[in-house]
Order: sequence, then C-alpha cells, then structure tokens
Amino acid sequence: MEIELEPRVKALPYKVKATSRESPSQKAAHVLEADLRSHWSTATNTKEWILLELDEPCLLSHVRIYNKTVLEWEIAVGLRYKPETFVKVRSRCEAPRRDMVYPMNYTPCRYVRISCLRGNPIAIFFIQLIGVSVTGLEPEFQPVVNHLLPHIISHKQDAHDMHLQLLQDMTDRLLVFLPQLEADLTSFPDAAEPNIRFLAMLAGPFYPILQIVKERTELKAVILDGDLISCTFDPDMGFQT
Repeated sequence: MEIELEPRVKALPYKVKATSRESPSQKAAHVLEADLRSHWSTATNTKEWILLELDEPCLLSHVRIYNKTVLEWEIAVGLRYKPETFVKVRSRCEAPRRDMVYPMNYTPCRYVRISCLRGNPIAIFFIQLIGVSVTGLEPEFQPVVNHLLPHIISHKQDAHDMHLQLLQDMTDRLLVFLPQLEADLTSFPDAAEPNIRFLAMLAGPFYPILQIVKERTELKAVILDGDLISCTFDPDMGFQT
C-alpha cells in the first residue's frame, strides 16, 4: 500500500474535526490508520461527509483515499475553519477503484472535507493527506504563495528548493507581524518582485531586528502597565488619579 512520493513531501498528521455520521462500531477515527481491519462507515447510502484538520497548514500535494464502498465523492479544502469558504479541488466524480490518489497541485490548506455523495453503504478504510508543512501559513499570505508556487512546483523533485524554504521562513517568522504587514501583502501583486525581496529581507537578515523591536514593545507595555498600577494606588493615600 505504499506509493512513491516526491522527495520533500510526506503523509501529514491530521485529526478528524467532524463528520456527518458514524456507525457505533465503525468510527470516523478509523480513517487515521492504514489498517484494512477497520474502517469508517455511516451505514447510509447518500450525502455524508468527513472533515479533516491537519496539525499544521500545508501545501497539499495529494489526497489518498483507500475506499471501501463509496461510489461517488468530491473534495474541498480551506486554510481556515470556515466551511462556506472552502474551495472545491475535486469536483463530483466516481470512485473507479479501491486505492485512489488525487493530485492537489500544492494547494494551501489546513482543512480537507470529503463529501461522499453515494455509497453502498458509505464507507472508507483510510485517508492520507500528503504534502509539505508550512507553519504559520494563513490566507493573508496567499499573494506570496501565488507568486512562489510556480517555482515550487517546477522544482518539486528538489528536496532543498530555495523557493519553498523562503515561503516556510516567511510564514513561520512573519506570522506575528501580519497586522503590520497587511498593506504590503494586500498590494503585493502590484510589485511582486520588489515585495518578495522586501519580505525575504524581513524574514532573513532583518529578522533579529524585528525580534528586538517586538521584545522592546512588549517590555514597554509591561513597564507602562506597572507604572500605571504604582501611580494609581498608594497604601497611605489610597487610590490616586
């Protein structure tokens, strides 16, 4: 049951976030393990779903479904837990064989919803979500992803691709600065190359400076808060304004 993967991708850890239904002995959690002795089943024949949550955001390379008796399904993904905004990455299609592997083209996501439209009954042995973890990846980084993704895909056989590493450094290190970078990320497509260089500098050589500024800002807030308390209360005089 092994499949050949690109050097940098792997099966990613996830949990079952929710499901429309499960039978008492065939729980949804069974899809986590590649074990054909157990499976998830709804004991129904139509319109059921299972929602999976990855431990970290990722660029999703493939979805592998080891099917039992589902006849038709579709797949949607999202970066945030807002099912109404999920993007459909696999339209309604039949499940022609037991072991199905669908390419996802490095789609950014944290959540995967598999809608099982018909089955006899609806039942799945296990599911694997395959890709590359990108810590801190949020929808605000989508313009950066759009710019780097063609390069990442064209170097998918390179386990040490600099474009992927750059994206991972940016999302991991700059996540806490998203409010300050909102304008830069919103206008990113207008001048992609200068903006990517600017963000690369922030995530690279300028990152220690950002950390110092952040720590000083936090320390200043603590000091000001302490001054406020000491100035407004005196044991002998009571509260002062």
